[in-house]
Amino acid sequence: MWMGAIRLDVATKDAPYAGTDNLVTAKIVRNGTGLLKLKLDYPTEDDLERGAERAYYYSNLPWINDQTPALPDGIGQIPMPYPDHGIEFSSGLKNHLQLQLHIYGDDMWIKDNIDAFVKEIREVATSFDTYGWQEDKEWEYVGTWSKDIALSQDSSEGFTNLNLNLN
Repeated sequence: MWMGAIRLDVATKDAPYAGTDNLVTAKIVRNGTGLLKLKLDYPTEDDLERGAERAYYYSNLPWINDQTPALPDGIGQIPMPYPDHGIEFSSGLKNHLQLQLHIYGDDMWIKDNIDAFVKEIREVATSFDTYGWQEDKEWEYVGTWSKDIALSQDSSEGFTNLNLNLN
């Protein structure tokens, strides 16, 4: 399965001191290996304030293969054995996708819900004898992490890193 885009719907707990001005990132991890760090940050907004809900869209993800070998430089194939972008999860997302949250600072943030959606890239017939890769048009829901957990680089307030596993 190739993930061409991911959307994270992030909610901050609606409670005193739940919001933060610190940067929080979500790293995409496959089978324990970190692949891509995503910022939960819109530069023009106060993103992770108390009670805030934001959708973060990450499209055209870089090409990161898993078990599909890359063709040597200068060699092409029709159809290509993989799309031109996207992150491969050869065994699917369940039990293989993890989001690793990290906070950069000691201004605590309390995570409420995080919902994850993806757009899969699939090999489809483009004519009666030709195949190509096409990204889904609609977002597919893959999971929710709903437990309220505090993040902070101050260990008395919360965790600096938090692993969210898709089971």
